[in-house]
Amino acid sequence: MLFHVRCCLLLVVICLLSSGFAHEVRAQPDEKWKLLDVSAQLTIEGIGYGQGVFTHQGFIYLYGDAETGVIRQYRWNAQQPLQLQSTGVEIRLTRNGEDIAPHPTGLTHHPQFGTFLGDTVQQKGTIFWIDWERALQDRNLDHAVLNMLNDDLAQNGTRPEFVQINDRWLIATSDYGGTGNELRLYDPIRLKSAVRSSAPGVLVHRQSCGPWVQTVEWVPEFRSLALVQNQIEGLRYRLTFLSWENGLEASSGAPLDLQNPRDELEGWTYLGEGYCLYLSSSLKQNVSIGRIRTPLTP
Repeated sequence: MLFHVRCCLLLVVICLLSSGFAHEVRAQPDEKWKLLDVSAQLTIEGIGYGQGVFTHQGFIYLYGDAETGVIRQYRWNAQQPLQLQSTGVEIRLTRNGEDIAPHPTGLTHHPQFGTFLGDTVQQKGTIFWIDWERALQDRNLDHAVLNMLNDDLAQNGTRPEFVQINDRWLIATSDYGGTGNELRLYDPIRLKSAVRSSAPGVLVHRQSCGPWVQTVEWVPEFRSLALVQNQIEGLRYRLTFLSWENGLEASSGAPLDLQNPRDELEGWTYLGEGYCLYLSSSLKQNVSIGRIRTPLTP
């Protein structure tokens, strides 16, 4: 009888270890996720030092700190994947002539909650709630700013991005630094009226994350949030994908690195059909078109 009990206990332990090992393997994306070599590099003028990428209603928007903070509109299609075509639309991030977002570090939109713009100056972050259609119409922010919030929880700037966690939409943002980085989740409704991120009800969740995060990008096709990172301070390309299964704590895959290019990656977006776009802070060859292999792409 005692021998039988010991055998049963041993089998239970083996099963637990086996299931835990299998779960751990599934959580690692190394075998299925890969950044493939860059296929083309383009020089996109007019955005100054590129800071990020925003996709909306079939358009790609690149933003940066040129003469003023600026957002410019482009088209991309899978039939001509290695090209990016300017529409001529440009929004200057000025209000009554004042450059109020000189260093944009985030731009995101949700049809219910609206559009949020992040700006970082001297490590201080500001989140603007803006009327996107008015900004497109005026080509500036003269009448488009609905609220300005001091992201005082940020350690080094702000980079807002909508994420869907279960059935809830939140704003994700991250610090930029070598140590002590946090990923924070904010309530977008509270962002519309609060004056600082430390105000009651704004912060929903916080957790540690990897270093040198320049922007964050939600990819609906993957149901994942990409941390757009540098491998070392200010240089080389890295993506880390976060996902949510239960609750507000995100799980992280292994970082995905590119050997080239080797300048400062600032923004990234998934274009579709396995293609992706990288934006760097360089003035020449600042846009790279590459491919990414995931469990959902060939």
